[in-house]
Amino acid sequence: MRFLRYFSFLLILTLVLFTNCAKRGTITGGLKDTLAPVILSTNPENFSTHFKEKTIQINFDEYVKLNKVNQQLIISPPMDIQPEITPMGYPSKFIKIKIFDTLKASTTYSFNFGESIQDNNEGNPYTNYKYVFSTGDYIDSLKLTTNFEDAYSKKSNGTINVLLYETEGFNDSTIYKKKPLYVASVKDSVSTADLENLKSGSYYLVALQEKSSNYKFDPKSDKIGFHSTPITLPTDSVYSVKLFSETKQATAYRPSLVSQNKWLAAYEGDTKNLKVTAVGNNKPIASRIQKVPGKDSIYIFTPTDKYDSLQFKFKTTDYEKIHSVNQRTLKQIDTLQVKFTKSGTIQFRDTISFTTNTPFKSISNDLIQVIGKDSLQIPFTIKTDSLNNTVKILFDKVEEEKYTVFLKPNSVTDFYDTALKTEMIQRFQTGKLTEYGNISFTLSGTVNYPIIFELLTKDEKLYDYLYITEESSIEFRAIEPDKYFIRIIEDANGNKKWDTGSYLEKRQPEKVINFLKEFDIRANWELNETLVMP
Repeated sequence: MRFLRYFSFLLILTLVLFTNCAKRGTITGGLKDTLAPVILSTNPENFSTHFKEKTIQINFDEYVKLNKVNQQLIISPPMDIQPEITPMGYPSKFIKIKIFDTLKASTTYSFNFGESIQDNNEGNPYTNYKYVFSTGDYIDSLKLTTNFEDAYSKKSNGTINVLLYETEGFNDSTIYKKKPLYVASVKDSVSTADLENLKSGSYYLVALQEKSSNYKFDPKSDKIGFHSTPITLPTDSVYSVKLFSETKQATAYRPSLVSQNKWLAAYEGDTKNLKVTAVGNNKPIASRIQKVPGKDSIYIFTPTDKYDSLQFKFKTTDYEKIHSVNQRTLKQIDTLQVKFTKSGTIQFRDTISFTTNTPFKSISNDLIQVIGKDSLQIPFTIKTDSLNNTVKILFDKVEEEKYTVFLKPNSVTDFYDTALKTEMIQRFQTGKLTEYGNISFTLSGTVNYPIIFELLTKDEKLYDYLYITEESSIEFRAIEPDKYFIRIIEDANGNKKWDTGSYLEKRQPEKVINFLKEFDIRANWELNETLVMP
């Protein structure tokens, strides 16, 4: 009996303990892995000299994967035949590099992987791992520090490639045809780059913001910055360049027919000095051009007659091109239509304007009226822009006023002698001046006049500007409440616009000063600010 009691006690105790041990819990899996992979070995060893191998293997302590290695891997000097990097698309405990290019003698090569090497589970990157070797007796160890900025905007976006070319054998065509000796790349608005593992010598410094990343300058799509004189290494100096887009060279492409008398032609270059003449059946005929908004193209309008032969001659100061085209039977162009660009509430600095779908030929001021709320006629002037096919109606605006613009029949006549048939009426109104703010500026330091003083919106769009030739008051009134920035352009040649640079002419862009301070304009508020010129 005593044995039975003892056995029952042990059985109950065991069940209680087992039940407590079997309670459900949460499996945490331990701490999250935040460590980067560890390199166990490389073959050949990193920083090897007298390098002659065709394969490099990098071994890790865990499975790794390659993330966007084609975009992040920087090889300096660049190779004409790109090496093969494996494995791609699946994890491995090693990375293998197969070299197909012929290596240069007595040259130090570096493979900078950026953040493309990551562990397989958590994606922890091995940041800026570099594999370096030399085909000569030693590893070159010199460094050149560079910084750069956009010549016009507040910041540079995208990848910037910083390039060094040996001065020996370098000429004006080198950057268009050959890859540099050394290269470094930075992204996402970083403004400094170090070129490393360089050998002593004389070099030209170029920076490119490329579309294709082939380390060759394409002036149609790339931005460029350059140091005008050679740089001698070693040096402790920091070299700066400013990136700019060159003015596109005039290039006219063969026009295509849009409608019976409307042609579309792709055109690269400044259209302000472009003249287009047309010849139909070997005789000059009337024509008009119109810029296509937001595109490198123009419309060409010709008479509605049919021609057995038709030619267009494109001409600028230093460019001429003739294209022969074939006319086909298509639908006639739409008849004249007029459209106002704004309506309703307008700001005090807004301009009332209208456009036409066919080129306007004449505007009759006496058939246009601007009437105030008291039925009084408001004096106005007309300003036409035939290239953009825009007509501006200019007059002084006052607060809390209502305006009505009348375009009477025949006030607008187009290229085809079609006149506006019915009266058009458009109404506008202004608000209170207390809904706006004012801001004035004083410049401190040396100012190289003349300057273009620009007031920019927070997304860097031009809101207003002043052209200033000497020391004077700088004031902007009736500004919409918002945040603004200031940009000052030193107009060195006095042509009242910013001029970009030219690599072949070895001309740097005109100096631009972007002030990073943000100015908060509030309603019924007055700001007085001092800007210190650098």
